[in-house]
Amino acid sequence: MLGQPAKSHTVTCPHCGEDVEQKPGAGRLRLYCDPEAGRQWRQRMRALGFPV
Repeated sequence: MLGQPAKSHTVTCPHCGEDVEQKPGAGRLRLYCDPEAGRQWRQRMRALGFPV
């Protein structure tokens, strides 16, 4: 885990639980399987009272 790029590790979408495929190279990690899943997750967290 130490010394390896973050993109080489599997990321699971917090909304639907799917594994999210990462594009190799520079750039930030993809956290959600698609933009709509990210919007739905943030909306749900706001409804629960989290400052997202």
